[in-house]
Amino acid sequence: MQITKSENQYSQSWRWLVGCLLVLSLLLIGCEPLAPYEPTPVAVIITNTPTATVPPTSTPTPRPATATPSPTPTVEALPTQTQEPCLAEGGQWLDFTDNLSEVANENLRYRVYLPPCYFQTQKRYPLVILLHGLSYREQQWDELGIDEALDDGILRGRVAPMIIVNPYMGTIGQVNAFPPAPSYETVITEELLPEVQRNFCIWQDRDYRAIGGISRGGFWAYTIAMRNPDLFGIVGGHSAYFPGNLNEVPAEFNPLEIATNTSYMLDADLRMYMDNGAADSSGPSQQIMSTRLSERGIPHTYQVHAAGEHDNDYWAAHVAEYLLFYGDTWPKNADELPSCAEPSP
Repeated sequence: MQITKSENQYSQSWRWLVGCLLVLSLLLIGCEPLAPYEPTPVAVIITNTPTATVPPTSTPTPRPATATPSPTPTVEALPTQTQEPCLAEGGQWLDFTDNLSEVANENLRYRVYLPPCYFQTQKRYPLVILLHGLSYREQQWDELGIDEALDDGILRGRVAPMIIVNPYMGTIGQVNAFPPAPSYETVITEELLPEVQRNFCIWQDRDYRAIGGISRGGFWAYTIAMRNPDLFGIVGGHSAYFPGNLNEVPAEFNPLEIATNTSYMLDADLRMYMDNGAADSSGPSQQIMSTRLSERGIPHTYQVHAAGEHDNDYWAAHVAEYLLFYGDTWPKNADELPSCAEPSP
């Protein structure tokens, strides 16, 4: 059969078109990732409700008479201090670099963030003790931008004004030593906390006292809070690591075991928070903790973010969220805080 010129041109055009489509498809295949990225959705487990919050007056903390400030001189000083309005938009850091711990027999320095106008307001502020990760120092939270997040949140009325304490973990915080042996728990509960409450105007009620930490610091925060719910009403674990080996951490001090086997946790009324990125190495242990708490109906919040590993980039991205959690039920205006001239309510 004889092929006409027009048919031949049509055939050549068709072959050219098919060839172009084949090349284009190969290019598209070459640009496709070897493994398609499927982001893990944000998972939030919230079993607590606002109605479960115990009013502050229901759990007052006893205070020694010597800790009560003298009302007369303080009240007389108030008018001259409050007549000058405070225009500061940011808080300030105070460094306590010489702090020999009798428990640890080492210098356990610490830093304190005071909210804007702390000295002028003469108010009692809620307290948050935030612990650093294992390979970091007390400056870690500052490096994550917690002071900038606090200044901005307080100025906008979104974050409750609070006092932040960042202690150095030292050598004692790196080892699994527990009472009655010298322990980092004892450093926090019997040395640091009383000293801070002596030196600063703190709202001395467990519902206005929180402790949290990153990684290893998150472990200490949870074991301390779960064993001392009379001291701390709020606890946060940010990529906290909970050892499952009882030879590593005995059951009495192991947060996973405390969550499972202690009867008092059912009535401890701890406001608890945990979070990690989907690729965080501490995620599995926090998932176990959340599961055990859920099985017993113990209120807590556990949040998994799609992006994030066990590093400063992740924690810095969520530091503002941590502050919202800690101060969730606290007054957002310093004027609503109790007076430092009176004993803590």
